[in-house]
Parts: sequence; C-alpha cells; structure tokens
Amino acid sequence: MLYVGIDFSISSPAYAIIDKKDFIKWGSLTRSDRTAESHKKNPIKPYHILDESPDLYNLLFMEKAKMPKEYSDRERIKIDYFLIIVNNLWDSILEEVGDNEFMVAMEGLSFASNGNALIDISMATALLRERIVGKIGSDKFFVYSPTSIKKFAVKGNAKKDQLYRALYESGFVGETLNSFTKLLKENEHEWITPKKAVNKPIDDLVDASWIALYLLSEVENKSE
Repeated sequence: MLYVGIDFSISSPAYAIIDKKDFIKWGSLTRSDRTAESHKKNPIKPYHILDESPDLYNLLFMEKAKMPKEYSDRERIKIDYFLIIVNNLWDSILEEVGDNEFMVAMEGLSFASNGNALIDISMATALLRERIVGKIGSDKFFVYSPTSIKKFAVKGNAKKDQLYRALYESGFVGETLNSFTKLLKENEHEWITPKKAVNKPIDDLVDASWIALYLLSEVENKSE
C-alpha cells in the first residue's frame, strides 16, 4: 500500500508518496510567468537543487494563463485552466504509483481565503477530488483539517517555518526522507527568509510530506 499526501492549491500544488518504509517520490507543479530554466538557474535555490535528483523530485511547470476581462469568458477559461492543473498533477501521481494500491489524503479547505479566491480553490479542489474518488473510491480517500495536520507535526497554529524545521527534527527515519530532511537542514538559512516565509516549492513539499505521514499514522493506528 502506498500513501499519497496532496497539498493542493491553484498556484503551486504538491504531493508526497510514501510506503510503510520510506518516501518514494515528491512532486510539485509551479504556475509562473517565468520559465522552468529560470527557476532552476540559481544554484542555491530549491528548484536547482531538487532538479539534481529527478528520481526523487518531479518538478512540473505551467505558464500562468492570462484571464479575459469579460466575466463569462473568464469563468469559462478558469474551468479549462483548472482542469489542466488538476490533470497534470493527478497524471503525475498516477505515473508514480503505477499498479500499486494506494490511499490519498488532502487537507480540507482553508477559509482564510475569501471571495473569488475561495470559490476558485473550491472548484479546482472538487475537480481533483472527483479524479481521486473515481480512481480509488471514497473509502481510500481522506480529508483532514489543517489543524489536525499541524498538531501532528508541531502544534495547531504552526507556521510554515515551524513545519519545515519540525520535519527534519521529527525522528522519522527513511533513506530518502533523510536525504530530503538533510537538504532542509543544510539550506535552512537560505530557504527560510528573514520574514519566516519558506521558498517554493519546499513549503508545499513539506506540507505534502506531513499530510502523507499523518495518513500513514492514522491508518496504522486504526489497524492496531
């Protein structure tokens, strides 16, 4: 059984895949006005360093769409755009899990967003959930509150930098997990800004890792 944690957003969704022994793959999709090459150019930034290990990190890139000004056209284009995001992310996950049986977990919607932003993420999330349930059934799909994931990792109101540090301090052991947490520790001063923001796509990969670990923990606890 494989366990997939998805940290979903419209701008930078990410996933982490784990079996009972270790992580086997991380992936992210970055929507940007910049090219993939420009993201990978800086040798001390995450994209460059992660790109050196394609067997562990799958970095996807997507150009930001220019939205029409007219309301009807914009809403129509959004659905097409959301489908591209969801399909690219989901296809990447399916390619990595292959023929293995798997479960998926996501965080529930955050109501910190409001207005059109909340409507948009709700629509895009629904499209992804339909793909998941259609493939594995609702019994293997789990939605956890953001607070539950944070409490599992650190505490209920943990910030991005705290989740980052908690992962390399967690004590979870695995060859590939150790290689990822080693990168986190070695590059902490570069990848966490003075304002305690975490560079992309690391913040999303860390979140996805915690979701996958929480899913594994919950399944193991129920089987005891």
